[in-house]
Amino acid sequence: MTANARSPEIDRGAIALFTEVVFGGLTGIVPIRMLAETGTPDQKPQSRFIEVPKLAAALPDLASGAARAARGLYVVPGTVSKPGSARARDISATQVLLVDIDKGDVPLAREHLLHHLGEPSLEVASGGRTDGGDAKLHLYWRLSQPATGDDLERVRALRETVALKVGGDDSFASLHQPIRVPGSIHGKNAKLSPVRLLSSTSATYALDDLVARAAGMAQLVDVGATSPRKNRPSAGELMTRKTRAGGADDVTRFEALSRVIGHWIRQARQGQCSLDEARQAAVDYNTALIVPPWDASRLEREFDRLLEKDIHRHGPFGAPGLQAPPLSEDAIAAAFVARHAEDTRYCAALGGWMWWCSTHWQRDDRSLVREFMRQVCRSVASSADAKPIARRIASDRTVTAALRLAAADPAISSTVGAWDNAPMCLNTAAGLLDLETGEMHDHDPARLLTQVADALPGGSCPRWLRFLDRITDGDRELQTYLQRVAGYCLTGSTREQVFFFFHGTGANGKSVFLQTLSAVLGNYAATAAPGTFTASRSDRHLTELAGLRGARLVVAFETESGQSWAEGRIKTVTGGEPIRANFMHRDHFEFRPQFKLIVAGNHRPALTSVNEAIRRRLHLVPFPVTIPDEDRDLLLSDRLLEERHGILAWAIEGCAEWQRHGLAPPAAITGASAGYIDDEDTVGEWIEECCVTGPDCRAPARALYASWAAWAEAAGATRGSQKSLGEALRERGFQPAKVSGARGWQGIAPRHRQPQAEAA
Repeated sequence: MTANARSPEIDRGAIALFTEVVFGGLTGIVPIRMLAETGTPDQKPQSRFIEVPKLAAALPDLASGAARAARGLYVVPGTVSKPGSARARDISATQVLLVDIDKGDVPLAREHLLHHLGEPSLEVASGGRTDGGDAKLHLYWRLSQPATGDDLERVRALRETVALKVGGDDSFASLHQPIRVPGSIHGKNAKLSPVRLLSSTSATYALDDLVARAAGMAQLVDVGATSPRKNRPSAGELMTRKTRAGGADDVTRFEALSRVIGHWIRQARQGQCSLDEARQAAVDYNTALIVPPWDASRLEREFDRLLEKDIHRHGPFGAPGLQAPPLSEDAIAAAFVARHAEDTRYCAALGGWMWWCSTHWQRDDRSLVREFMRQVCRSVASSADAKPIARRIASDRTVTAALRLAAADPAISSTVGAWDNAPMCLNTAAGLLDLETGEMHDHDPARLLTQVADALPGGSCPRWLRFLDRITDGDRELQTYLQRVAGYCLTGSTREQVFFFFHGTGANGKSVFLQTLSAVLGNYAATAAPGTFTASRSDRHLTELAGLRGARLVVAFETESGQSWAEGRIKTVTGGEPIRANFMHRDHFEFRPQFKLIVAGNHRPALTSVNEAIRRRLHLVPFPVTIPDEDRDLLLSDRLLEERHGILAWAIEGCAEWQRHGLAPPAAITGASAGYIDDEDTVGEWIEECCVTGPDCRAPARALYASWAAWAEAAGATRGSQKSLGEALRERGFQPAKVSGARGWQGIAPRHRQPQAEAA
């Protein structure tokens, strides 16, 4: 392989940027390797050792020489203290987490990493391709501080964990593994291609934060097909067996230690041991069963991190050694907490007590928690020496008082923000489905999930597919779009920032579609009160929005003619911003909407303003088919729900497609949406019919409003005020200006006026 006129050029800018990100905060010497490319004649490896300040200037020339000699240019992404040796034990510092994705579904692995770890500081196409044709990638996350000493092992373990979870190259579990330099030339099998720097950001990450994020990242499997449930060992199981490095026992040392530390912190929280005893138990477990054990400082940092997280969620630990007086209401409350901390919670904003029903948390509408306290009081009363004391303990007053105290206990009290925070998981009776990986996990009360789908993923749905084919008139693109919409509705993500308007005359299947999807989703779906998303002269009570907290699909049936959209409210709920709401007679709280809004109607509500925001947000889904009377099946909804499990599997497949391609509305959707908005753009119609536009056009605001008002009156449109017209003009890019000393607008004038009739 020799250089020629068609060879890729060395990218000095990419090399300089790479050098700054990977080595800019380091001191010492960088090991350089120039290795014979695969598929070219064997050559002896060459090495260089270059000080960090000289690296950016030296690498371009080394890259050129390597390319001419059919070698690849590599660097070790760390530094050594002296030249001559670059083994793992020689690495003295590094400041990047890196992942080499060189096989499998590269785009999927990339998205998985970005979702869990954040935007990489550097993204590099290494020049090679997978068997499936994907460009191989190197991703770098720069650390906010260089890793030295004990932190080097944490970085090494982090590389190993992340590579394992996305199927990356596990060679980078070694700190001295070299990597190709972006800006150089890739020449395997004598085929030249540039090692391209695709993107860079200024993002930096704390090592502790990346370790925590990686721990919460599930192992990637094929998305769209559920895998067998992963048998996650409990803390009790982990404390009876050894856990070796590298995930050799199907669990990493980090995961095992985190789970066991969490167990002992919970024991301390419940008064079963002191915090010092919990810390010592973690040390003993690490020494006896972690192979090789973590060093003491790393273990202490992880214990402190999890302890801080527990205190943030549940509040401070009680003062050691202080006990409630025996048989007091405080002691009874403590006994209740010890017995029921795992299956009860209290959240004032959500209406009070919640209880765990083996699959999810339910609001205590039947006073079950009070009955739990009653049984605790009975148990305590049985140990009283005197009957009057026993009667007092078992009284309604004591039950009420002890329950009030228990509600304030840090192990039980919660805030509304702690609930339903798993946007890419779907709870089912079979377990918790990770919608990104297809992996099924055991139910876990610590996740604080209040919803569960009313179907299990699996099976087929032939009747459902025939129904879709009928209501879409055989439009395959519309059917797959509806599948992606359904999959999007399984998630708590609102990243699309859109709402859907299912429009069509009656007997067209849109209501049956929504009712069936809502039934499959169980209490993940909600129905909005009439008028929630159409304009009203009176303010809607915030309770209407409070009831939508945590929902993932909200259906609104708006069927009356002459209505207008409540555009401000729709913008709020689709924009991803927090909403302030409250239940009746309860304190206000804030929540971030997770729901996708689907409005179904026979009539198209009016738009009071037409702007880029509404064009971006609205997906109008036409239902063009009317089912004849003789073909209508009054039992269709029931028949479809016989396939609920298959319909959920169909929606899960749609979720996978949405994650790969987005909603990707077909032409039938974009065309219908644009046509609807254009029809509602009365200001745009007035401008087209009654105005002239251009840089030389100017007119007083009064003249423009007079023209608009006359046109609106004749057209039957709402004319609004001069101010509202001005807002509409500003949204279209016209600028306010002085015209003959009065307020006016630049770039537009009524058609009957000469474009330059008004002087500045």
